[in-house]
Amino acid sequence: MIEVHILHLILGIFLFFIINWIGRHSYSVGYMQISMFLKVEESPAFNFLFRIISPIVYLFIVSAFLYKIGLDKFVNNVYFISIYYVLFRLSFNLITNRGRLMNWYRQILYWISIISISYYAYTEIIYKKANILPDFETVSNELWIIILIFLFHTLNQIRVSPDKTIKRKQNYLASRFEHFQSKYGRIIDEKVQNEKLKSIIYGIIIYEDFNRPRAARIVENISFRLTNKKHSLGLMQVQTSNFINDLESVLLGVDKINNAYQKALKEKKLDNINKEEFNRYQGLSYEWKLQHSIIKDYNPDEPYIYEVSELSDDIFKKFYKQPKDYLTPFYKGETYSYSDFQDDEE
Repeated sequence: MIEVHILHLILGIFLFFIINWIGRHSYSVGYMQISMFLKVEESPAFNFLFRIISPIVYLFIVSAFLYKIGLDKFVNNVYFISIYYVLFRLSFNLITNRGRLMNWYRQILYWISIISISYYAYTEIIYKKANILPDFETVSNELWIIILIFLFHTLNQIRVSPDKTIKRKQNYLASRFEHFQSKYGRIIDEKVQNEKLKSIIYGIIIYEDFNRPRAARIVENISFRLTNKKHSLGLMQVQTSNFINDLESVLLGVDKINNAYQKALKEKKLDNINKEEFNRYQGLSYEWKLQHSIIKDYNPDEPYIYEVSELSDDIFKKFYKQPKDYLTPFYKGETYSYSDFQDDEE
């Protein structure tokens, strides 16, 4: 019946948001989510069990609740909740351009396992209204529980090689950089000459697009039209009281970053400095402070500053060849050893 499938679809989407919410609060125990910044895949056993067992536990809870309130017909083929959950997660990742970041072999293993175990749980336990609690009266069951805990702990110490994860991240970064450069590169080049500043702009664009993909921006646009309240709109998530599209947000965002750069130069008294006055030992420190100040002006959230800094550094290293333009005047990316300081003192 159509109403059964509609409810299962809604419950599947709800499961997606529940698992994401739990995952965001489970970093301390090793939860891993798709990210541009992940280098080492931690706690593989926990992640495997969490992603596969969570939907099954959800099915048991939902089915028990539906049985309890007398809606038995909605328990019919309840494993479709897991199917809709998998399809929604796949669609979400593809729509938000995260396909290049995904380990497809692992994801397919997750999905097949979830659907298979869900079907088995439905046909063997849920459908028959059998007692879903394990029998702890026998010694053998307790022994197997101990063995499983031991295996879980052992497998969870495994650290997967980061090589493929890093490659996926690099492919994703290259793809998004090329996309946005072809779309907005001419505008950015006209407004900005400094290469390091450009890398910060592209870092913010890619980061904002990753966290606010087109589908989310459409929802924000609709919300703005309905409420007419100040929103963060467009690709660069510019705070505005007027409706703006992606292109307009890039124009405003670039101007905002340019202004923050000029302001930071004045605050650090670097706007009129000449080469003779430049302290080469302070160059690296100035560079970090300028970058931090520019990104903080755009968004003061510390995790945002850190992640955009990491992203812009990767873009600067990968897509801008020597010689490079740094934020700090006369700084060329030099690093110095302790002996350099000793020579000057002598």
